[in-house]
Amino acid sequence: MNIVFCNIGWMKNYDGIQGDAIQRGGSYNKDSVGHEVCNFTHCRGKFYGYVQPTGRISVERLGAPKGAEQADGVTVVWTAGPDTGGTAIVGWYTNAQVFRDLQDIPSPCKKHRDNNISEYRIVASADNAHLIPAEERDFLIPRRVKGGIGQSNVWYADKPESAALVTDVIKYIQSGARASRLPDVDTETTASEGNPRLVAHLRRERSPSLVEKKKKSVLAAKGKLCCEACEFDFEATYGKSGYGFCEVHHLKPISQMDKGEVTSLADLAVVCSNCHRIIHRIDPMPSIEQFREIIASES
Repeated sequence: MNIVFCNIGWMKNYDGIQGDAIQRGGSYNKDSVGHEVCNFTHCRGKFYGYVQPTGRISVERLGAPKGAEQADGVTVVWTAGPDTGGTAIVGWYTNAQVFRDLQDIPSPCKKHRDNNISEYRIVASADNAHLIPAEERDFLIPRRVKGGIGQSNVWYADKPESAALVTDVIKYIQSGARASRLPDVDTETTASEGNPRLVAHLRRERSPSLVEKKKKSVLAAKGKLCCEACEFDFEATYGKSGYGFCEVHHLKPISQMDKGEVTSLADLAVVCSNCHRIIHRIDPMPSIEQFREIIASES
């Protein structure tokens, strides 16, 4: 299978900027019209995708003969950066055509025209495309490790050290995104060995909607985000780069929740990355108050 990973800005629907927003996606013009904002806009049975490569797309690395203008039958994995950090799979096209250079959309739909989108780099049948709901985007792709995606927006994943990850991604796609992969805080082995409660707990903590609501609530009340366990303040340490950053921890273990129980903001805690990792290393998981006592006893 020829596969390519395309990193884009984070959106909920990728069906136009109206009623949505593009985040962590680089520049877009003064009218808030991006490029990838219509990557999942249904247009006469097709989806027209956009990614911003460095230079031209090497279609030869995707199975095309030398000198060809396009590669056919490619699996395109769309990735983006959630608010919780990292790089997550947000959707994919299968059996897609990937072009070396920009192409003109033959007959742009109204959504394309409304968003000033007239060009594309990748096209697939709507039947061969899948967008993962924002709250379920929990398959993270490593960026800064050997065999990871690195800093490029277009990653061909054709090196030997990438083979294991590509195999996992293909299985994930073939499952229809029903299988989760939640690498996290030294728990990847435990999760993969079959701890559904842990996986469910981590998925709740990765929910972008929960995280955003909790952060907005705390910022409105306190004007800053400080770790509830150790009081670390990312903005105070890192300046504007740290503003609005934190991790959000789900206080109640899934094993203690009733079936269908809904999470409220009071069930969440703002924590720094270090405290969050250590909390998850302790079994049974301590409350924030208990963890504060652990910190105090070691200081």
